[in-house]
Amino acid sequence: MIAEDYLQLRAQLGTALFSLSALGHDLHASNEMLQTLNGLNASLREPFLFVVMGEVKAGKSSVLNALFGREFCRVDVLPATDKIYVFKYGNESNDVSVSDKLVECYRANKFLRDFNIVDTPGTNTIVADHQAITEQFLPLADLVLFVFSITNPWAASAWEFLNLVQKKWLKNVVFVVQQADLRSETEVEAVVKHLQQTAREKLGANPPVFAVSAKNAFLAKTTATDKERILRESKFDRLEEYINEAVAHGESRTAKLRSVCQSALVVLRELGEKARGAFATTEKDIERLHELEHILDERKEQSLRQVGGVMWSLQQSYERSQKGAEDLLAQRLSFAQTMKLIFRKEKWHADFQESIDKLLHETLKRQIANSIELLESDLKSVWQQLHESLLKNFASEIERPLSPPDFIREREALLKRIELTLMEKMSNQRIEEQMTRAFGEASAWLRVPAGIAVLGGATALAAALAHIAIVDVTGTLAGIAALSGALVAITKRRKIITEFRAQMARKREEVFAPIEDHLRHAIAVFFQELNMTFQPLQTFCAAQKKIYEPIITRINQLEETFKKAAADLGIARKN
Repeated sequence: MIAEDYLQLRAQLGTALFSLSALGHDLHASNEMLQTLNGLNASLREPFLFVVMGEVKAGKSSVLNALFGREFCRVDVLPATDKIYVFKYGNESNDVSVSDKLVECYRANKFLRDFNIVDTPGTNTIVADHQAITEQFLPLADLVLFVFSITNPWAASAWEFLNLVQKKWLKNVVFVVQQADLRSETEVEAVVKHLQQTAREKLGANPPVFAVSAKNAFLAKTTATDKERILRESKFDRLEEYINEAVAHGESRTAKLRSVCQSALVVLRELGEKARGAFATTEKDIERLHELEHILDERKEQSLRQVGGVMWSLQQSYERSQKGAEDLLAQRLSFAQTMKLIFRKEKWHADFQESIDKLLHETLKRQIANSIELLESDLKSVWQQLHESLLKNFASEIERPLSPPDFIREREALLKRIELTLMEKMSNQRIEEQMTRAFGEASAWLRVPAGIAVLGGATALAAALAHIAIVDVTGTLAGIAALSGALVAITKRRKIITEFRAQMARKREEVFAPIEDHLRHAIAVFFQELNMTFQPLQTFCAAQKKIYEPIITRINQLEETFKKAAADLGIARKN
């Protein structure tokens, strides 16, 4: 295929440019940069321009058909007029008259995407009016095929026209001697030498000359079975090799590819710096947010340890209050007071329990309020630290001012929850019932020895009045009963105090467990709200990273593609 290597490299560059344009849109490149990329794409897609010239019946159409291996330019169909026919690609065959001198012929041949072909009328018809060709097509042509017929290579009109062409445009002219199969090799060689000598004499140039059989070349490419032999015998393969080397790999086309590749590398470098900078910023922001999370986790653990300190302090206060209550209870349960349980049911213990609960309630409430104020001060410092860090590192990303948690509202709500807990747990009816039962049991046990003592005393009194000996027995019995009563009183007193201690310890667990839960829950909610403060930033950074990761991959791939193309084009790499 003509210019196969060039077209393959151009296709690779075109694909890479298309990806680069898409990358530019994704990175919101400037309009100027996008226009530059569009211009590079348009420049790259610019097809080769081949111009074929010669006298009428010289075999121009046959050369073109053989060159591209398909019959797109019908031989002997076009009339010998002075019109120029430009073949371009079109989805449907259509001829459009641009002027009285120019017709654009659209054909659905895919090779016309890469090659525009200018088929001119015979030189003997256009010498008088040559401007249309010399001014519009020859300066832009990648290749000018000047066709001579082997039967009449001395046509004066051909040389007359060539004399009108500027010398600088002759560098792209190739002489093709057509229908070489009609003459012997000796005759063909003589014609070639004559053309070369005439060109030097008349034009001061030495264009390459190829003697070919376009008919046989076309046959080799389309229907023949022994393609390589017939193509070799037609000598057409030499012409194609020259075109591939001199035109497709020529400085003009290669320079254009180099220019496109270098410009694309500049754009890619700029986009790469932008994308990598944004990606690096995103990763740095994510790292900062992780650091903030770590700091908040540490401060949360610190606050929870403070809760542990608060609970320890409350327990110490509770234990001191409990010890004082036990001492007071021991005083109230003196021997005389205990013995009173024998004769009447005392209600003082209920009042005693109520006063102890009230005292504990007030003590704990006051201490809890102070502790919560200290916790609040610590949490405010946490918020201030977080707020300053966010403003320092993410000021541009924060759309509206950050609002701190409502510390006063949270503190009042927490105090109210704890107050309700204290009221519920400190007024535990079960404790009062346990203590009432303990006092009732003590009273019942004390009545037995007391009854014996009373009975013994009455008997002793009767015996004394009757002057009988039983007095010793009854006196002894009364003494034993009194002693037993004292022992029972001491035992029950100890039991009441022990029961009081046990009930107070149970109450402590019932009171402190929910208080600790409330405090821990309040701290957890606070830090959860803080985390939610920069949750939008985390979401934004994660989304940005998800966007830029594939973009960086695309940039790396494009860099490899363009670097390879640059190496193929001989572009020196710059460090």
